[in-house]
Amino acid sequence: MLLRFFSYLFSLLLGLFLAGVSFVLLIGGTSNYKFDMVPWIKGENALYFLLVFGLLGVISALLAVLGKVKPLLVVFTLVTVCLFIYGFFISPVFRFDGEAQAKNVAWLAFAAVGAFLGSLMQYSSSTKRG
Repeated sequence: MLLRFFSYLFSLLLGLFLAGVSFVLLIGGTSNYKFDMVPWIKGENALYFLLVFGLLGVISALLAVLGKVKPLLVVFTLVTVCLFIYGFFISPVFRFDGEAQAKNVAWLAFAAVGAFLGSLMQYSSSTKRG
């Protein structure tokens, strides 16, 4: 149950963070941001991707808490894990600035894997059989 709650919380907070950052950058008209995590999306399209992906995270977390459309949370957390692993560890474009940043990203990726596992826990039965 704790892992499932972590999955809801992680998806909600990640979604709010991504949507908030992209919304502020879109409103402000900022053009000097760097988004190397997903190299195939560039420019302003990256901000729209972040906004939609963030809103999808918030919606999937809220719907999963309400017990509706549970697979959406699983898909969101799986895509998040895939993007983190590819974007930070496999992509030839992204480079760590130092050991501290590498550790922080490793912990974030570990949290994303935990959120994915927690999203799968919503399908387990909550009653014990004796």
